[in-house]
Amino acid sequence: MVWLILAGALAGAMDAPANTALTQALAREEAGDTAGALAGVESVINSWPAWELPRLEAARLMLKLGGELDRAEAELDVASALAPENPRAHYLRGLLYEERGQPLLAARAYEMALLYRPSFEEARFRVAGLWMAQGDWLKAEYHYRLLSKVRPEWVQVRLLLAQALEQQGRQKDAEHELLAARQLQPENTVVVRRLAELYERTGRAKLAQKLRKTLEAPAPKRHLRALKPSRR
Repeated sequence: MVWLILAGALAGAMDAPANTALTQALAREEAGDTAGALAGVESVINSWPAWELPRLEAARLMLKLGGELDRAEAELDVASALAPENPRAHYLRGLLYEERGQPLLAARAYEMALLYRPSFEEARFRVAGLWMAQGDWLKAEYHYRLLSKVRPEWVQVRLLLAQALEQQGRQKDAEHELLAARQLQPENTVVVRRLAELYERTGRAKLAQKLRKTLEAPAPKRHLRALKPSRR
């Protein structure tokens, strides 16, 4: 639905037939017909070849369907030539490189997307994960920290940020993030377990044991059988 809304908004500058044609094509995806949506978008490209948006949608749909990487790249090349500062073009190129098993190229593409749209959360989350996988903890920290500021309720980001910090030997900072995550979601067992593991690794066994006890299921209450009324 997000892509459909975005297509309608960005197509406002085009004439009504172009806007309608693209919206109708993407509606087929919403109905579960991704292949039909791609065919419709390609028809829009044929009618309006100088419009970058349908080319971006075509590339996205090809990536979604799989097995169309070369065609998706060709569409992205044209879209980037038409609108070189469009962050979605760089984001989709990052997805393309990930599919090809080229993480460094993917990371650079996501960084370009963020250059043109710093609020692009999907790109920031993906590039942080790529830097984490490459062992570049400082870059991973940078992106996870920015995400944690704009999305403080996103506990997964705080867990990953804590991991990146601990890998740099900054256990106190990692603990701070885990405590913040626990404050947001005190009953989140993953958060509690990660905090307990950190305490164990830093020689605080009693604190770890206290936390782990909170993970234990409470013993079931015993229900006494009701006594029958006395016959006396």
